[in-house]
Amino acid sequence: MNKRGRRVALAALLTAVVLAVSGCFPVIGAPTSSPDRFPRNEYGVVHSGPEPTAMTYEDGVEVWDLTVEPSVEAFGIETDVRATVGTFVGAYSSTSVGPRPVRLLLPEGKTVQVDATEVIFDMTDNAEAITGSTSDDVLVPAGRLFGLQVNAVIEHGPDDGRAGYRDVLEQLDLPLDSLGELDAKIAAAENADPVVDSQPVGVGESLPAAGGLQLGVGTSFRPTEADKLFHLRVSASWEPIPIP
Repeated sequence: MNKRGRRVALAALLTAVVLAVSGCFPVIGAPTSSPDRFPRNEYGVVHSGPEPTAMTYEDGVEVWDLTVEPSVEAFGIETDVRATVGTFVGAYSSTSVGPRPVRLLLPEGKTVQVDATEVIFDMTDNAEAITGSTSDDVLVPAGRLFGLQVNAVIEHGPDDGRAGYRDVLEQLDLPLDSLGELDAKIAAAENADPVVDSQPVGVGESLPAAGGLQLGVGTSFRPTEADKLFHLRVSASWEPIPIP
């Protein structure tokens, strides 16, 4: 995997790990505890963090300006948590009303819009770079790192899953070569073994880095699922900035 791909994969990995260890899971569906604990806004979104300055609503569309300098204030990242938490999270999740339109404003005038269930930002501070156990390759650079993952679920099978992925590729002017790879994986799923082929498979593409931002898009599904759910993800990571 090249350096650019590692950065995008790292952003997604950090988000998943941090949510698991910190207990800051975004809420999907109606809250099961006190409604006051998980307040939702007028658009049916549950939010676990301070109000972000980089987000606005335009005709009911949740718009995130990712051309601004990354900060906890811009992305509404919660930092008032226990001291043992190493990564801080700002999570915005749809409730039982279903997915909502989310638009990302990107450097160089690009935009992308999806019907998302989750928008998750994360931030980590690394006083020193983290290198590999068997080499001096830098896995995680020093400084303050921001990441983003936007999740969408396409529930109506391979045709809609493929169409949703293609739509995002076209919005970003990305090559469509990975659609052929996706088609092959969809076809192979017809003969999937319930044990051997139980893990998700998927494809992805990424934009060249611009304005300190690296963004990629991918889609995945489990070959053994009868009603194949396609998980569409837009992931981003920023170049490190100095720790305040």
